[in-house]
Formats: sequence, structure tokens, C-alpha cells
Amino acid sequence: MFARCVTPATSNIDPRVRRSRAKLLAAALDLLVESGAHSVTVDAVAERSGVAKSTLYRHWASRTELLADVLETNAPTIPQPPMDQGFATAFRALVTQLGQISADPAWTRVFPALLSLRRELPEVDSVATADTSQKLAVLASVLNLGVAEGAVPDGVDVELVALQLLGPFAFSTLVGSEVSQDALVDDLVQRFLAGWAAPGYGS
Repeated sequence: MFARCVTPATSNIDPRVRRSRAKLLAAALDLLVESGAHSVTVDAVAERSGVAKSTLYRHWASRTELLADVLETNAPTIPQPPMDQGFATAFRALVTQLGQISADPAWTRVFPALLSLRRELPEVDSVATADTSQKLAVLASVLNLGVAEGAVPDGVDVELVALQLLGPFAFSTLVGSEVSQDALVDDLVQRFLAGWAAPGYGS
């Protein structure tokens, strides 16, 4: 459905080391989702994964580093939409991706932990900030294409647009709405395009 972040350090290492790391990350994620951050201890992760604590410490210097890596590894990235097909197509593709992320069961399980931990741990806050920056950068590039085509007024607030787009998806997931993702995407895209085209928008 969407790409996952891949920590560079895992790209060129022994497969056995990679497997042990994956087991540890999976165990930490399960504990985080099941019982919260307090349950993600070195002992608990080692026991759940079947991997020795000494191996865990070869991957991460601390529990905090492990938690940050769990969240970074599971944070969804948004690929660049098809910019060569014009703004309307790129914008729809982006909104579709946002909807898929918001409805993804795996991410909806992790997201509450991210919100909680970012207030406690600077390392996790850095992960959340990087994740937000990646998504805003993609949205900004799409909106800039719209500005270049004359479909979006210059000076549109990228963060405000992001909040307005994500809000309906978050609410839909929260209440278990029966409105389909396709219908919600269609409505959002039409409303935004019509709003930007309306006389006096942003003035």
C-alpha cells in the first residue's frame, strides 16, 4: 500500500543480523501496541523475540533508541505523485495516499504511541518531525505545481491544507464511518479544487 522507512544501516549487513534485528523490532512493536511504551523493556523484547539481550544492545544502545527505531521503521512515507500528469491528477493521487495511510490498521495501532512518546522522548519527537516534514514536502511540491498551472493561488499555507485534508480521514477512521475511501477522496478533491478556483480565495 505504501513504502516503509528503511534504516540505512540495515541495507548492507549479514542476513542473519538483519533477521535478528527484524525479530527484535517486531517484538517491540507487538509489545508497544498491546500494552503501551512502558511494556517495551529490554528483557521483554528479548523474551518475546527469542533473541539475546546482548544482540539487542549490538543494534541499539538503549531502550529509547529501540523505541525510536520501531516508530521510524513503521512510519509510512508518501511517494511523489505523478507530477508529469498535471496538478489535478497529482493532487488526487496524494489525497488517495493520505486516505490509505489514515485507514491502515497497522499505522493506526502505532500512531497513538507516537503521539504519546514524542512528548516524553526527544528521539521520538525527531522521528515524528521527520515524518511530518516528508509529507509536507510532497504536498508542497504538488501545490507548487498547482500554482504554476494557475489552479492554486500563490501563498497557500501548506500545513493548513494538510490539516484540512487529514481531518476528514482521521474522523472517518475514529467513528468507523461507512463512507467509502473513494467517496471521501472524491469529495475532498472536488471541494479543494472548487475552493481554490472560487473568486477571492485567500484574499
